Amino acid sequence: MPEKNINEIMPLIYSTEMRDAYTQGHSEHVAHYAKELAYASGLSEEECEDVYIAGLLHDIGKIGIPDSVLLKPGQLENQEFVLIKLHSQISGQIVQKLENYSYLYTAVRHHHENYDGSGYPDGLKGEEIPLYARILSIVDVFDALTTGRIYRGSMNFTKAISIMDEMQKQNKFDPHFYAIFMNMIEKIGIIIEDDSKKLKFQELETQRNSFFFTDSLTKLLNRDAILGLLRKSHDYGYKISLLGCNIKNFKAYNRIHGLVKGDIVLKQVASVLLQNLNAITYIKEPTEKDLFLFRLSGDKFALLYIGQRSEFLTYKLEKIREEIANTMSLAFEFQFIIKNAIASRNIEQDVGYLL
Repeated sequence: MPEKNINEIMPLIYSTEMRDAYTQGHSEHVAHYAKELAYASGLSEEECEDVYIAGLLHDIGKIGIPDSVLLKPGQLENQEFVLIKLHSQISGQIVQKLENYSYLYTAVRHHHENYDGSGYPDGLKGEEIPLYARILSIVDVFDALTTGRIYRGSMNFTKAISIMDEMQKQNKFDPHFYAIFMNMIEKIGIIIEDDSKKLKFQELETQRNSFFFTDSLTKLLNRDAILGLLRKSHDYGYKISLLGCNIKNFKAYNRIHGLVKGDIVLKQVASVLLQNLNAITYIKEPTEKDLFLFRLSGDKFALLYIGQRSEFLTYKLEKIREEIANTMSLAFEFQFIIKNAIASRNIEQDVGYLL
């Protein structure tokens, strides 16, 4: 058996997780849960160590996935999902090149296979799926549900288990290992993250978020950002007020004055909004009383206020409407889309006409 030294593979794990701060620690979580499940299942010490290392390596293929797909806050399009699914194959190919760990190739390649044959990359079914991969598939889903992402908040233990039980009714997991996992996880619970052990790269995240979630013209947040923040607000159970805003007859203004002057007006409107509102224009974890400001497309702006004081927004926007009318001779309109309520799970349907 090859000599194993976990320290030699950790830089590879860290380099992968540098791609996305929200998944930092995921590989180590999966490795920990997988080892505990292997131990509870009666596997040997050597097998437990192997499944731990496979857990560390299972997602390294994400280093080959474009940022536009890997970091997308909304639902993936079909072609994007095809790309993201390639990460398990890429992970396997990388592991094949690691001299001391190449024997873990199949465990890593097949960690997204489902027991009913509906998984990827090869649609393996039942015990066709390598044993270690059957363990990894269970704990990978659990950690993904119980840790936050850019597009949603973390789920509590009860909700995560409920979702996994629904998946198991569709025969997604090995029933033997799933039963052991359910008994085990009740005892050990969710891993509590120690932020002091995380790699710090705040400037990278700030600049990357600016690139992906900022409107290039006005420097406000964009429509990808609003979808992510609405999902997280739903997951956290926040009451919100969401307003759509626009400039009346702006198409006619563009037709008469041209697109260049139209862009100047859009930037002026954004400036007025910022001057009158203590609004956030960068992506962050939403908290009570946060106010986020967006430009969605064309002359469509939006405000997301986390809290219950919708009258605060109405008062402020009346002043803004008056200022825009006086300084630019334009009519600024707004309407509540959601008022003092928790957003539904079907965010796109709620705000689809805005986007």
